Amino acid sequence: MRNQFLKAAFLMLLTCGMGFLVSCSDDDGPDKGGDGTVPQTILDAFQGQYGDTRATWTTKDGYAIAEFSGDKGKATAWYALDDARWGMTETEIPFASLPQAITAAIGESAYADWIPDNEVDVLERNGSEKLYVVEMEKQGVDVDLYFTEDGVLVNEYVDTDGKGNDYTGYLPQSPESGIHDWIGQHFPDARIVDIDKESNGTEVEIVQDGMKHEILFDASSNWIRTKTEYGHHNYPDVVRTSVQTRYPDYHIDDVDWYETTTDSYYCVEIERGDREKKIYLDETGEEINRPSTGDVNIGGGDVTVDSGLEAVLNEKYPDAVVVERDYDDGCIEIEIRHDGREKEVLFNFKEEWLYTTYDIRPDELPEAVKASLTERFGANAYWDDDIECVETPEGTFYEVEVYDELDVYVSADGNIIRVED
Repeated sequence: MRNQFLKAAFLMLLTCGMGFLVSCSDDDGPDKGGDGTVPQTILDAFQGQYGDTRATWTTKDGYAIAEFSGDKGKATAWYALDDARWGMTETEIPFASLPQAITAAIGESAYADWIPDNEVDVLERNGSEKLYVVEMEKQGVDVDLYFTEDGVLVNEYVDTDGKGNDYTGYLPQSPESGIHDWIGQHFPDARIVDIDKESNGTEVEIVQDGMKHEILFDASSNWIRTKTEYGHHNYPDVVRTSVQTRYPDYHIDDVDWYETTTDSYYCVEIERGDREKKIYLDETGEEINRPSTGDVNIGGGDVTVDSGLEAVLNEKYPDAVVVERDYDDGCIEIEIRHDGREKEVLFNFKEEWLYTTYDIRPDELPEAVKASLTERFGANAYWDDDIECVETPEGTFYEVEVYDELDVYVSADGNIIRVED
């Protein structure tokens, strides 16, 4: 497996006390505040944790970083320079040694037919959830999947630059007191996965009861929204029954439960063949219009996307607001608000635009499309709200449900491309 942390060139070697040999280097450099040494308090903390172990040291971003061979093999440990507090240790284990819950989760995911790397990185963190990072590859694309020990997939990252990950973003953080108290009250058994602090708010990712929860707070630590992600085996019965009743030809792909200051509802992604749609249900299973998501402008207004994706969005959908980024069946999915609509923009892992979909009303269909549908299926065959506009690099077409049983694909000039039962 590629090394998952950045190694600096060694600037000097020296023998440190306490009965073990340590080599020290300065990753920051004197011009950035590093003095090329590791405080004795950190060496003492390391020896207390790992005994008389030979280590190579660097300093970076307020941490002293030890690289060494431990009982479980090659390892890296982080200690805070200011107080010698241990933050995190990364070790490597064979893929075959993964907990069964993780291998089962991979087998049930969209990555089931991807090829795993032989080595898995394990992140043990001070006061935060232990994570297993599994690198998967398919057709030259690498994806890092972050799992908890009980098989909850908490994050997915595409390796677009080939540089790997040094995991500094997963060093433990502590939420502010108000946020800490709120989580303790509402999720008493929470295990923290990640904390993202920005000028306009904080997002805390936790796991509890085998599910991932994303909790959003504003800049004053006031709760805004909680998003709970359901796994494939624990979809609520009320959701399953509602989908089976209203959309019997569809199957459930994903279920999220949102709680905001004003609403509580399910966001359900359903599929039929290559047709996907999102529906929204209240707690009783009744279908509703999409409520407010309770979003706060984290990080200056938009959800962070890679620069290559942002360039495409700016070109095709100027002034769009990015609502959410996700990975869906091997694609990068960006949800945006543009021209008063919710649109889903899909890219492959090479950041190439694949297509964009959004719902439209029947009266918004081009005249050529309406004429073609009327001629073949009759004037009232398609007058429901189940119509999608699909923009692709090859052109725009429309997916129209006719007679509640046929999916008709029509190009913008009225050519019926195909009809599916």
